[in-house]
Parts: sequence; C-alpha cells; structure tokens
Amino acid sequence: MQQKATVNQGWVRATAFLLIYLFITIAASKLIAAVTVLLFKNTLAIHLFYSAILINFITGTLLVLLFRKLIDKKSIASLGLQWKGFGRERISGFASGVLLITCMATILWLMGLLQWFTVTVEWKELAFVFTALAMVAFVEELVFRGYVLQNLMQRMRKTNALFVSAVLFALFHSMNPNFNLLAFINIFIAGFLLGVNYIYTRNLWFSVFFHFSWNFFQGPVLGFDVSGIELPSFMQQNLHGSILLTGGPFGLEASWLTTLTAALASIILYFIFQKKYPVQAAA
Repeated sequence: MQQKATVNQGWVRATAFLLIYLFITIAASKLIAAVTVLLFKNTLAIHLFYSAILINFITGTLLVLLFRKLIDKKSIASLGLQWKGFGRERISGFASGVLLITCMATILWLMGLLQWFTVTVEWKELAFVFTALAMVAFVEELVFRGYVLQNLMQRMRKTNALFVSAVLFALFHSMNPNFNLLAFINIFIAGFLLGVNYIYTRNLWFSVFFHFSWNFFQGPVLGFDVSGIELPSFMQQNLHGSILLTGGPFGLEASWLTTLTAALASIILYFIFQKKYPVQAAA
C-alpha cells in the first residue's frame, strides 16, 4: 500500500526542494572555492569547476533521495530510473544530442566562421571531464525532470509543468559565467526539449543521455565553451563572427542557431512522442 506524502501538494514539495538545493549548492560551492584558492594560490578555473560538479552531484542526489523517501513517500525507482525496456530512449537521446550540436557546428563551418586544429590533450584530463559531464547530466536530470517536473505534474497539465520546470532549469544556469538573455531563452528551450520525453514515459534516460552527449560533443569534442565554461578538448577552434551567431564566451547555448535548432527539435520530438505513447498522451 502506497503511503500518503507528508506534504500533499506537489508544487510545494518541488519549491521547498529547490530552495534547499540551491542554498546548499551555492553555499558549499562558495566555501570550496574560497578554501581551494587559499590552499592553491594559482588554482585553475577547471579545478573549481570539478569541485562545483562534485558538490552539485552529491547534494542533488542525496537531497532527491531524502525528499523522495521522507516527504514524497515514494520509491526511488519511481523517479524514472528504470533501465530495462528503455534502450531505444537512451540511444535516441544520445544520438539527438550529437546530431543537433554537429548540425550547428557544421553550419558555422560552411559559413567560413569556424575552423578546427587538433591539439594534444592528456587522456587523464579527458577522463576527468567525461566523468564530470556524466555527473552533470545525471544530477540535473534527476533534479529538474525526475523530481521537480514529476511533482509539478501532480497538479498541473503536463505541458504547463514542463514549461515551469524549463524556466526553473534556465534560472539555475543564470549563475554560470557570461550568462545573457539569449542563453536564458536557449536553456529554457533546452529544458523543454529535455523534458518532452519524460512527460510521456516518466523515465529519465532519454534526457540523461541527450544532456550528456550535447555537453560532451559541444565541449571536449568540438571545442566550444559549455554554458560559459572552457573545457579540455580534442580540437582548438578558430571562431569568429557575430556573437549572436557563434554564442561568444558562453558557447553555442547563447547562439540564435541553438534557438532555431532546439525549438524545431522540441516541436518534432513533441509530436513524435505524442504519437508513440498515445495512452500516456491521453492521460
């Protein structure tokens, strides 16, 4: 028999969770940054990035688990972590992220605004960044789709809940370096894109694999900054042109190419999933 939630309204649970999550994450990140700079005077930004990722991963995962068991009174698996039977979602999520990033980079290359040069990168660095981006993808999807979106859908139409969760996802990234209005719009669209499968399947793996491949191919493979963060990459870029087109120091997520591409992909996937999951669509 399923237990009754400690707090009945899903939006209240989601709001309380986000406030605590943001407070702990921001406070802990500031503390770690201060201590790291104090101990290692020439600390690289990438080291602070790794520290922030680890804090976010631990905080987000533990807080979701605690809220799920103690407040929601539901199983951990019900967040959308079922692995079996969702192989196609994982493959299509990973492929979609690669396809969108590659298409945008190809457009810039065809316009003569982008060139690449191979550079020597230590495999240890790439292993670190691979792990970090995998942690980012998992914890952000667990937080914003698995917990927040699912709780919002308890009292809202699923498309309205998806809209609200996408806004919250964009606001969360406003703390990143070089964040601007176009970056907000694009990350909002990305939040919609990442959640469109979840509202039908209640499963996280499409969005986790999409999120990871989008970040990994954008940064370590193609050499763009990822949400304002410069990461070790296989290739060095020679990128020029209007920042409205290239995204500037924030990366492709602040380019109108992302606005158009992600919006079109969101619409296409919305109708594909609505047709693929007719029972859930009608629910």
